[in-house]
Amino acid sequence: MAKEDGDPGVEDAALQVIVLGSGGGPQEHNVTALLVRSVKSGWARGSIVALDAGVHLSAITRILEETQPRGLGTDVALPHTLGVGPFAGMQLTSAKASANAGYITRHLIDTYLITHPHLDHISGFVINTAGLPGSRPKRLAGLPSTISAFKSHIFNNVIWPNLSDENNGAGLVTYMRLVEGGSPALGEGDGKGYLEISDGLSVKLFSVSHGHCIEKHAHRGSASSSRFESMDASSMPMASPRGAPGSNAASGPSPFFRSSGMGHSSVSQEKDSICVYDSSAYFIRDAATGREVLMFGDVEPDSISLSPRNLGVWQEAAPRIANGNLRAIFIECSYDDSQTEDRLFGHLTPRFIIEEMKTLAGEVYMARQPPVKLELNKKRKRDLEEGTRRSNRAAARSSGDENPVSPKTTRPAKRSSGGSVSGTSDHGIDTPHIATPTAEMSLRDSGVAGAGSSYASSQASGSLSGLKVVIIHVKEKLDDHTPVRDIILSELLEHEEEAQLGCEFIISTMGQSFML
Repeated sequence: MAKEDGDPGVEDAALQVIVLGSGGGPQEHNVTALLVRSVKSGWARGSIVALDAGVHLSAITRILEETQPRGLGTDVALPHTLGVGPFAGMQLTSAKASANAGYITRHLIDTYLITHPHLDHISGFVINTAGLPGSRPKRLAGLPSTISAFKSHIFNNVIWPNLSDENNGAGLVTYMRLVEGGSPALGEGDGKGYLEISDGLSVKLFSVSHGHCIEKHAHRGSASSSRFESMDASSMPMASPRGAPGSNAASGPSPFFRSSGMGHSSVSQEKDSICVYDSSAYFIRDAATGREVLMFGDVEPDSISLSPRNLGVWQEAAPRIANGNLRAIFIECSYDDSQTEDRLFGHLTPRFIIEEMKTLAGEVYMARQPPVKLELNKKRKRDLEEGTRRSNRAAARSSGDENPVSPKTTRPAKRSSGGSVSGTSDHGIDTPHIATPTAEMSLRDSGVAGAGSSYASSQASGSLSGLKVVIIHVKEKLDDHTPVRDIILSELLEHEEEAQLGCEFIISTMGQSFML
């Protein structure tokens, strides 16, 4: 069972998540930074993964200042094992909190998962890497387009020295270009596609949309790299298959496979390619137990996105929630519901959080349903097969082909003299009849659920029971009025009272620790 602020040695816990910042202050750039580590390995030997390290060293220092015992190094002897707070169990060797924070940064944090290269999410990493090098290069992992942005705009010897090990750099940072949707040749079973990025921790990455540019030109879809184009985005100006004019979450079989629109000039394609800003969502998995957390960077709702991609993440998450392995989702909610859609800038509000959670609940509901058995008696099956054989023989004769046709073979529809295709789908793909009936299919495939999530979400009351939804990236107004975080929580609880999804909403605070 998930525990909060518990003992790091709890046997049933596989992952610990530490909130470094809760947003709301200019020093934190409205970012929640997270540390994830494998609990079973212990602090002295464990690896840490920092996600969206916007506050980084300063936040670690502040947490240690609040949890280190007074008189450390004088009244309390060193070395000292920290007994309270999110870093409980770590052995302290210095009296100053800043020195201990420096040790964590140098020696315990080895990999940074960057969701997107906006300054508020990378500033801590960029500034501190030069001053606090470790014994080996820090791994910086992300979409190829994110890595490209670092190379072109950050570590370019103009904005900042080239600290990477590419292009004759200083070698303090090594890039890891992750494959969209996971590495297909890695892992097996539930861990298929996951890449180990630190001792005992592996990840699978999906790109999501974070708003569009504000330039005055026709907006199209995103050009983030996918498993079909895993390279620096700067080398490929063509549009992604994921976005198209007027695309929406309900069009097509999946948000990951859509027409990119062809026939545009290279200049137009280059403009289109930067229109929708790419962010990321990471599934982080403890390899030994299969426990997972899902962490989003900045993200917008599918319902108003020019390149909606959240559905694909929810479809990936649903079976993991259904089997109990995915315990928590960390997702941004930058504004309260008073923020209008034209002022969201690629972010979420409580009404959109609930909208996305309803979609997720629908997918979880579907994942929990047993496959639909379509039983056919032997006579009915023989009749169907014989009808198919007659149809195939007739098609063969009409095309001048007298060769025998297997009853399980399908043939493309015959083209007319005008070039049109009989039985061709709207997508230009031939759709002949299925030769033999399917014995078993999922509830979604059977057509019972119609569009899938839209139907299932209406049946999914309580489907997210036991799931923690931790809100990050709250943008406080820093005035005398009610804090935005309090308004957001109140609105989320009000929406949840109506939706009855069953999940627990938590507004993150600095130094919070979750045992999952």
